Formats: sequence, structure tokens, C-alpha cells
Amino acid sequence: MVAVLSYLSCIGLWVINTIVMIKKKNPTLLLVLFLTHLFELCTIGLKTGREFGEKDSVSIASCLSFGFLWWLPLRKQMKEETFTDDDFVRRDDDIVIKHD
Repeated sequence: MVAVLSYLSCIGLWVINTIVMIKKKNPTLLLVLFLTHLFELCTIGLKTGREFGEKDSVSIASCLSFGFLWWLPLRKQMKEETFTDDDFVRRDDDIVIKHD
């Protein structure tokens, strides 16, 4: 629920900045927001998406739209998961679903 509210607030920020740009004919706030997200994308967003297995197009769109609200939870989740090679070994007692 927190993630949804965060994403909605970020979308609201984009909408408000777009309205301000149109009404006041001043794109400064919108450019600052875009350049900040572009900097995040180049420095950490694309790398995080690749490490998490996301497509580059998804990483680019998500980071440019939501910035750290997108990549920070991914990084936290990656740090919490500590997989080893033993986690990927199939054993006799594993439940396997076979598809026809």
C-alpha cells in the first residue's frame, strides 16, 4: 500500500509540475525533476534494474517516472535475499509441477 501511495504521489508531482509549466510558461521545475531522474537512471537505476533482472526499457521508464521510489526498494530486497548455489539444487523431496 505504501508503494502505491508513493507512486501516486510521484505521478501527482509530475502532473503539478506540468500544469505549472503550461500556466506560467516556465519549464524550470519540470526540467529539474527530469534531470534529477535522468541522473539517477545513469548512476544507479539502470544498474539496479539489470541486477534485479528487469528489462532495460522497464528500468528506464520506471526510473524516469518514479526515481528512487522505484530502485530503492529493489536494492533493499536484493540485500535481504542471500541465495547460494545450494538454493538451486533440485532434491528428491521437492514439489515439481509438470505442465502438459
